[in-house]
Amino acid sequence: MDFKLTPSQQMTRRAVQDFVRKEVVPLAQEVDENNEFPLTKYRQALALELLELTLPEALGGIGDDFLSFVMALEEFASGSAALALGIAATEAIVHLLSRYGSKKQQQQYLPRLLAGETFGTAAIRAADTGGEPAEQVHALPDGNGYRLKGTLRYVPYAAAADLAVVFATVENDGICAFIVDKQMPGYAGVAEALMGVRGFPLGRLELNDVHVSGDQLLGGKKSGQMITDALLMRSEAAGGAIAVGLSQAALEAAVRYAKARIQFGKPLSEMEATQNKIADMSAGIESARLLVYAAAFFLEHEKQSTQQAAMAKLIASQLAVDVCKEAVQIHGGYGYVKDYPVERLYRDALFFQVFPTTNEAQRYAVARHAYRKIR
Repeated sequence: MDFKLTPSQQMTRRAVQDFVRKEVVPLAQEVDENNEFPLTKYRQALALELLELTLPEALGGIGDDFLSFVMALEEFASGSAALALGIAATEAIVHLLSRYGSKKQQQQYLPRLLAGETFGTAAIRAADTGGEPAEQVHALPDGNGYRLKGTLRYVPYAAAADLAVVFATVENDGICAFIVDKQMPGYAGVAEALMGVRGFPLGRLELNDVHVSGDQLLGGKKSGQMITDALLMRSEAAGGAIAVGLSQAALEAAVRYAKARIQFGKPLSEMEATQNKIADMSAGIESARLLVYAAAFFLEHEKQSTQQAAMAKLIASQLAVDVCKEAVQIHGGYGYVKDYPVERLYRDALFFQVFPTTNEAQRYAVARHAYRKIR
């Protein structure tokens, strides 16, 4: 196994690090306070060809691997989790269209998504994310198309997306994926108020007898569950990468504060208790990072990666909460004040224990694999 980054990966990481340091970090607190998605920075980020990284060359992309994107996403998360989530959500739709979309669908939607002119989202059934099974969409055959009805929650860009990939239950055909346009009658997206990752437009999608034609099917009939599984694994790896980026930002904030804070006549960083915290945080972050990278590698190479993605997101999201909590503790009373970034990072970290899937769902997937593997 080769742990050395390729020249392309090194170049991508340096470019993103420079952009995040100059353009994202200075605005992160403002994004949180105003609860507004940083659209200008989002479009500037896309100019770095992030979405083209994993897009096949035949579709105008670079054709690099998913690991390269995950590394870039981690760097963005160290500056703003809201912006990183926005980029990850769009990349997921680009990937679905590139892999399962028809040529017509690709030509219709990909150019605008890549340019940042439009948003896309994936509305996954709650039963597939560890949520309430009653929250789902049903598709009823209607002439040459279908009528979609139901409500889905925790949908990225719910109120802002111009198109949504909706997974719905079709009688006799199981789960099917449909591309739904915002302009279709009966389509409504409603934004939710969040405790953390403020600025990220998450909400619920309401479909009331939305009519879609047969050519709006993504990947054909009876392929929805396969597409759902692929999307969830990709989203879990991306969520793990963002959690690692948050953890790294919290560690760096804690180290800087510990060096500057004088307590009992010496820097906090020289105290053994603080050193122990920093050591455990550092070791934990590196462990989670390697697990996330491994999950991205397995996904790219078409290997059975359900458990790798589940473990990566589970470990990275739990670590993010623990690391951010320790960073708050190192800051003492100041860690609870909004003037310091660790307060925001802690709230952001909690989000990844329930998104894109709950940690309980990840534990179930990991345990189920262990039961099958160990005889």
